[in-house]
Amino acid sequence: RDLVSDKFFEKMKRLAPMLSEITLLRVAGNVKFVAEGTRNTADSKHTENSAIAAAEDTTVSVSLGGFEFMKIVQISRTAKLMAVDAFEGWLVDMLAGDIARAIDNYILNDASNGIAALTYTTGTNQILNTATTGYTYKNVCDLIALLPAAYDAEAKFLVNKKTLYGQIAQITDTNERPIFVPDTISGVGGRLMGYPVVVDDYVTKDNDALYLGKWTDVVGNLPEDIHVDT
Repeated sequence: RDLVSDKFFEKMKRLAPMLSEITLLRVAGNVKFVAEGTRNTADSKHTENSAIAAAEDTTVSVSLGGFEFMKIVQISRTAKLMAVDAFEGWLVDMLAGDIARAIDNYILNDASNGIAALTYTTGTNQILNTATTGYTYKNVCDLIALLPAAYDAEAKFLVNKKTLYGQIAQITDTNERPIFVPDTISGVGGRLMGYPVVVDDYVTKDNDALYLGKWTDVVGNLPEDIHVDT
């Protein structure tokens, strides 16, 4: 039923943080769209009535195919005879969590399309520290410096809970003030050097990675709602 699909999706978004952070389309079938490639600035000054030269911008074609995420669970007759609402709630709790975590892990760590699979170059879009030293205040500042200012308004840090509280939350600035301010209301995330923090346990690449980016530029597609078959 549609109601069950809605419950699944809402549960999945709560358990898989990246589903709420990326641009998630809901278009049936495969999706193909055009994204910007090389982007040049406009002419700084144009003389009226003179010819206009076309900018040497390029575009890139992006295709989103389809994958199946499946989970089979054996249920007893007793569970099946529960009241409808109770059974649906039990079913959502049983299945949605495992499916959500599989998709979340795919978004972050898939060898071909995951965030961790992007090409990172030290000094260009990557800062490295040693396992023995861990994160320092300078590391975090250097990482922020790599992000172009145009992305600042929507940029968020992405980190797992172990790294956040085991390392990042313990760092202080030059005035001995913590650089991470937890969200005491929701209890999840907070702000790091002014940027919102997304906490996701599937951030596992390269010994406690810390990412900073505009995650709405990551695009996925959910071509159909969750199906439950017996």
